[in-house]
Amino acid sequence: MEIQVSSSAPTPKTVEAIAATFAALGQPSRLRIVRLLLAAYPDGLPAGEIQQELGIAPATLSHHLDKLRQVGVVESTKDRQWIRYSVRSDTLGQLMAFLYEECCTRNSVLVLEDGELRPACCDDPGGV
Repeated sequence: MEIQVSSSAPTPKTVEAIAATFAALGQPSRLRIVRLLLAAYPDGLPAGEIQQELGIAPATLSHHLDKLRQVGVVESTKDRQWIRYSVRSDTLGQLMAFLYEECCTRNSVLVLEDGELRPACCDDPGGV
């Protein structure tokens, strides 16, 4: 599932995809997996190392990794006899962009910075 965030109002399909991604991340074991894979970014880890480090049964880990792959948060690559999993930082960036998309749009306080007026509360979310 691919998430596309644009500068226009998100479509219902986009909102559904983003909600599905957040739902997948809302499960504690999956969140632990993503945090571990972020620690190993960009190389990722073989499934066996994830299983050993987090103490998740192989069948359960496979289920969680499959769900995270379905929503586009992780990807897998074959590395000789192992399957290596890594985080898709572009998907996580799109989630953050979606959350920040309307940041401060109702804020009437503006600051002048580098010759441009911008809402006072916003930092550049594109750098997230």
